[in-house]
Amino acid sequence: MKKIGVASLAVVISVALAILCAGCTSTTTPSPSAGTSTGNATSLGAGITVVQDKNFTIQLESNTASTGYQWVPTYDNASISFIGQMTFASSTSLIGAPAADIFTFKGIKQGTSTITFNYISPSNQTTNSVNYTVTCTSTTNIPQGNAVLVSQGQNFTIQLQSNPSTGYAWNATFDNSTITFVNKATASSVSTVSPTIAGASVTDLFTFQGIKQGTSVITFNNISPSNQTANSVSYTVVIKSTL
Repeated sequence: MKKIGVASLAVVISVALAILCAGCTSTTTPSPSAGTSTGNATSLGAGITVVQDKNFTIQLESNTASTGYQWVPTYDNASISFIGQMTFASSTSLIGAPAADIFTFKGIKQGTSTITFNYISPSNQTTNSVNYTVTCTSTTNIPQGNAVLVSQGQNFTIQLQSNPSTGYAWNATFDNSTITFVNKATASSVSTVSPTIAGASVTDLFTFQGIKQGTSVITFNNISPSNQTANSVSYTVVIKSTL
């Protein structure tokens, strides 16, 4: 494992966000209708541990805007509550260029449950599927779990709220044989789905690339000026061959 202390870089990132959860009357998204073809589906899976009553995110590479495909989650709403969905748009207008759908949930009951995401085509066929085993615990001294699904060779971005005026900074630890760091940018506060720090005023955008198929973990520690870890957040990264 290699620990990377990421310094601020002067980069320009164009981010388009669409918050899609307003006005929702149900906490679950319907599963595909009976008879949906799953013959071409590739089943993937990973486990994450989350803290009860705290939000967690699952970020999935997506081509929704340009192809009409969409991720549809199913889960037990007695154990998990849906909070909202947002999209990082692709920085290119090419058809099929990957964006990222970010689903935010909350673990409301201790124990283990499963969230299944099916990638549904415009003709209502399931072309890919990924299962996340979510362990919800009352323990608070563990990194809050999140997840990312990305294709090998594709960049992905993780956003974390921060407040540079306090001297605190996020440091990322990861296995650089499977994940490589691309850059870091800072923007005005982008969303509220990431773990909140008191007085947070900006959003740090960390961009990585998955370079080897498999599952890896990125752990972010929020380090104080006195070199103490104030809190930690982990991302389980599933790297696949193609979407």
